[in-house]
Amino acid sequence: MMNVNSNELRTSAMYIGYIMLKEIKKQNTNKISIFDISKALSKAGITNSRQLIIGLSFLYSVNIIDFEEAYIWVKK
Repeated sequence: MMNVNSNELRTSAMYIGYIMLKEIKKQNTNKISIFDISKALSKAGITNSRQLIIGLSFLYSVNIIDFEEAYIWVKK
């Protein structure tokens, strides 16, 4: 059995990526602003910009999202 602290889980790249993808799906649009993602993360209690970068890097590295300037979109 794995013991994971809830704070460690909330700051993991996978959880942050999940919140980002959930917000993109909720908006039901092709592009979403990084500012909208930031608002969604702050509602989830993640206020540090470092976690935003970690989440974006994770989703980009597994080839799920692409981004340009201030917009993010899911690859199809």
